[in-house]
Amino acid sequence: MLALSGPTGAARADELIPFKVAISTPVVSILPVFLAADGGFYKKQSLDVDIISTEGGTKGMQVLLSGEIQAMHVGLSPVVAANAQGAEVRAIASTTNTLPISLFSAKKLTPPLPKGTTIGISTLGSETDIALTIALKALGLARSDMQINQIGGTSQRFAAMSAGRIEAAPLLEPGTTAARQKGFTEVYDLSAAKTPWIFDAVVVTTDYAKDHADAIQRFLKAYVEGAYWGMANPDKAKEVISRRFKTKDPAVIDSTYNEFKRLMPRDARPSVEGSANVIKQLASTGLKLRSEKVEDYVDLGPIDALEKSGFIAEMQRQYAVQ
Repeated sequence: MLALSGPTGAARADELIPFKVAISTPVVSILPVFLAADGGFYKKQSLDVDIISTEGGTKGMQVLLSGEIQAMHVGLSPVVAANAQGAEVRAIASTTNTLPISLFSAKKLTPPLPKGTTIGISTLGSETDIALTIALKALGLARSDMQINQIGGTSQRFAAMSAGRIEAAPLLEPGTTAARQKGFTEVYDLSAAKTPWIFDAVVVTTDYAKDHADAIQRFLKAYVEGAYWGMANPDKAKEVISRRFKTKDPAVIDSTYNEFKRLMPRDARPSVEGSANVIKQLASTGLKLRSEKVEDYVDLGPIDALEKSGFIAEMQRQYAVQ
């Protein structure tokens, strides 16, 4: 990492710290990654950030562990699963401390999901996969009753439903509004329960966190300010949503923006209760965990440092976001 002296601020291009962050798919819960880029906050923090899409959290975790990227935006379930296999990964910030997912079917079925229904998820072990298990249980069904296919992110699952390649899928914004507009049937809304969870978070390896604490603080400052900037400037944030999510539909853009504001923790702090729920849920599936302690999957230190420095309070004063 390049050594920097003096206060944090804009720097020449040759002084910027390279930083690669991956997203699993372009959905509402990763919006701060884009807002920080389009608002110029990465450069403000002397970072040269490259945003990469891995189309799936499980695959993204593999890329993170390879050392090719510095951070991954993914839910806690892949973190728990990776650590069960010997990895040392921690979630350090969160955008979504509930399950913002609805299960849709492409047409009205009787019963809502007959046995043998073909359902698309992103990848096995992903947040959408775990969410599907929870939804099926609530409906009195089991995974073994269904045909579950790995399709990819929300946009891929929506396209697969539209093309008739799958019959149902868990979706989140911008996919949920698009699904309602298309006449798809909402079978089960997990978001209504407001179950504490860690659906999407910034994740790093413990080695990187230990050796590059300054780079992580810079990234989180840009990330959090990007979120505040977006919440305080709806027109600019909606432009980012339109461009990054490749949609011109005003209803989809508005719904995605409103969901972002609803979901985003103002301090970007991962929920301890949500973390415990993820760990408990994965343990119930038979996954052999190395630990059931939240601190073995979540590191609150970086967010604690932002708060102690007064940065979060300054964001609240500067942007006046409720």
